[in-house]
Amino acid sequence: MNWANVINETLRYLETNIMTVQGPKEVAMEVHVSSSYLQNSFQMITGYTIGEYIRSRRLYLAAMDLIEKDEKIIDVAARYGYETPESFTKAFTRFHDATPNEVKKKNKPVKAFLPLKLTFSVKGADTVDVLFEKMPEFKIVGVSDVFENATCFQKIPGFVYDFINGREENTYYGLSVGECDIVLNSEGEPWYKDMEGITFEEKFFFMTATKYEDGEVPEGMQVITIPETIWAKFRCRDNSTEALQGMRRYIFSEWLFDVDEYEVVDEFNIERYGIPNDDGTGYYNEIWIPVRRRK
Repeated sequence: MNWANVINETLRYLETNIMTVQGPKEVAMEVHVSSSYLQNSFQMITGYTIGEYIRSRRLYLAAMDLIEKDEKIIDVAARYGYETPESFTKAFTRFHDATPNEVKKKNKPVKAFLPLKLTFSVKGADTVDVLFEKMPEFKIVGVSDVFENATCFQKIPGFVYDFINGREENTYYGLSVGECDIVLNSEGEPWYKDMEGITFEEKFFFMTATKYEDGEVPEGMQVITIPETIWAKFRCRDNSTEALQGMRRYIFSEWLFDVDEYEVVDEFNIERYGIPNDDGTGYYNEIWIPVRRRK
């Protein structure tokens, strides 16, 4: 799979179906990739989530309709998927810094949001340490919550710190999971089923945890089973949040585009924090991506 082609196919599909497309899962099915990895890569490269891109394009097109056509605001609102003129006006004003009526009367300019066209120039993967390792099933125990793709970089570091602060363990895990059937809860059921009503269009589960070796589960925590898989393990230079997030950007905006021998599988990945350096000085972090050999 060439991820540069995937992103460009995604943009073509979005533009062709901008009035009807429902969200990331629909697009992922069309381009034949995992929804969570498509969303991660799309956001890293474009700076927008797929949902944000759809909303922004529609609000721009809605503004053009108001300027160019003699239509009622209520009709334009309905065409672009808003149930009420009030909800349309709120979203429109937040995006354009002008009300639909002001734009219709040509009293204020609109914010342009044209279709993205991307050209990729991808560096080789020799700039980062990547280890491929097959590991058996293992369990982790910790606390979890639901996070949004658009704000996860801002919110997850504090969530992890709150868990780690004051604990005696040296290394910890951060598990991200979408709508995935093979990451299991303590009852042996898919973990995502624990959270009723959640949609994974732009959200995912995240658990910060330690390795579970049996025994009593602390109050407020849960045990999750990670399946046997081959991991592509990426080593960060240090244990800073900046290094970890920089590595994640690298994986989803460059490495995925250049790897030929392996392909990414399923809707989960792991961060591992606080691993001691071999020389005994300092620590580093890792990101683990589940992969399989291409046939």
